[in-house]
Amino acid sequence: MLIVTGLLIQATALVLLFCRLKRTWLSHIGAIFIVIAVSYHGVNEILLWAFPGHDIYRAWFSPEYLGEFVIWISLAILLCTVTYLWALGRHDTQVTPHATNADLRRITRFFDWKVMLLVAAPLVVLSVNGQGYLSNGSPQGTSGVGVSAGLAQQFLLFALVLAGFGFVIRFGSRWMLPVLLIECGVVALLGQRAVVIWAGALTLYAFGRFGMRFTRRGLLVGIVILSVMALGITSARAEEGRFSTPSGGATRAQFLATGFAHIASAQTMHELAQDLGHRLDGNSFGAMELAAFASGQPHLGLTPLKNDVLLAIPSFLNPNKDSTDIGTRQEQIYAEEHLGLVRFQVAPTVWNNSLPTQLGITVGYFGPWGMLLAALLFGFAFGRADRWLRRGFEPARLLVGLGLLYCVMDYEGSLDTYTVTFRGILLLLMVVWAVKGMRVIAHGFGASGLTHPDLTPADGSTKKGPCDAVVGA
Repeated sequence: MLIVTGLLIQATALVLLFCRLKRTWLSHIGAIFIVIAVSYHGVNEILLWAFPGHDIYRAWFSPEYLGEFVIWISLAILLCTVTYLWALGRHDTQVTPHATNADLRRITRFFDWKVMLLVAAPLVVLSVNGQGYLSNGSPQGTSGVGVSAGLAQQFLLFALVLAGFGFVIRFGSRWMLPVLLIECGVVALLGQRAVVIWAGALTLYAFGRFGMRFTRRGLLVGIVILSVMALGITSARAEEGRFSTPSGGATRAQFLATGFAHIASAQTMHELAQDLGHRLDGNSFGAMELAAFASGQPHLGLTPLKNDVLLAIPSFLNPNKDSTDIGTRQEQIYAEEHLGLVRFQVAPTVWNNSLPTQLGITVGYFGPWGMLLAALLFGFAFGRADRWLRRGFEPARLLVGLGLLYCVMDYEGSLDTYTVTFRGILLLLMVVWAVKGMRVIAHGFGASGLTHPDLTPADGSTKKGPCDAVVGA
């Protein structure tokens, strides 16, 4: 009964959100955060009822703590939603700004697709050969990384997205779908379904910020592409298991080929049912934390947040960082160690972890009331961030938006993703500001003559490209 009540509270939050933002919710990062939170804390429970018997964590704590946590997290989501809509303001939910050709000239000068491709290419090669992104098994690089892995994890997805974005800006929206397909195909070689979805979401966000949206047919094709890529990886895992992260390009290509060849097999369907029966479980970790508190374990306080900030310090400034206790570099492990939570080892150095989630992890700081305070802060921060992001089209706003969306897409993790991700975004912002300053000094603001083939010109004409219809129109 408590779970059903919690689901109704979350449904109320979604009704408030969609009634206020309507079709524009996909361009609001705070709204995406709320929808993803409902997926992990609400939709997940429906999936567990539909595909029972696959969630190993539910047997390790009393159901009463699950119901209690679902109520608390549902109230947190509702509070976050109300605070977000208040902080966003009514004007920003009703007005969608449009980029001009001057905006496009500025953004294209900073993110030239050829330069971005030159940055992305070596990172892709390193990652496909097992020496880059996820080569240490962690998107945040919290288990110790070398220079190549660190650079790839920090910049690979952003470089790929900006290269594709710059190409479409330069040559027109007819290239949106091919670019999305190529990007997702490259990222699929990393062997992680979530990263494929992240890359697609970041790309669509960049397109949408500058008025380029798929038609309904184009959107449907894009969703099918992402789904097939993710299902192909699921199928490959069902047939061969996971490949070792240092595996080379040939192994990864063969892995995907096997997956696509058996995409409709019985093993794939079984693997899919197993994933649906536990993969989005964002409630077990919080329920185990409540059980730990009931057994007398103390709250964690703000130490995990302090560790998240220290994690973002580059290794050249703190050479001993990678040799410190892993609990000080991963917020989830810190909570598991200090609260005595269950972890399942499925192979040497490989653990089947429960999902802390960005809202759920905060219950460990000061209990459920601390989580409600965190929800209020999340809502206010996202509301103000979306107000700022939607009021201009400067390169800095695009970078911050992409960085914030990347963190939101990693909702199943903990808050260290924000400090580590924005370490890289801050470096990119410094580059943007330095280039801007040099151009001011050199008086380099002359007209470049570049125009975007699909965007409405400053003279008021209404030329449009084939993919420029608003989603849902």
